[in-house]
Amino acid sequence: MPSDSTDSLVVWGIVIVGVLTFLYSILLASQPLAWFGIAFPLLGLYLFWRFVRAVERIADEMER
Repeated sequence: MPSDSTDSLVVWGIVIVGVLTFLYSILLASQPLAWFGIAFPLLGLYLFWRFVRAVERIADEMER
């Protein structure tokens, strides 16, 4: 089972990618609403990752 440091790395990675894409959409593309097309899939990916981790934890506890 991965440690909590792996979870925090995933969160930081998603945050950094989100900030970089937001800055790109504001500064270079000049289309701030285009950011939502990237932000919502990232949010969905993060929620999916948390769901998978929760199911893994439940399965581990049921095996004990």
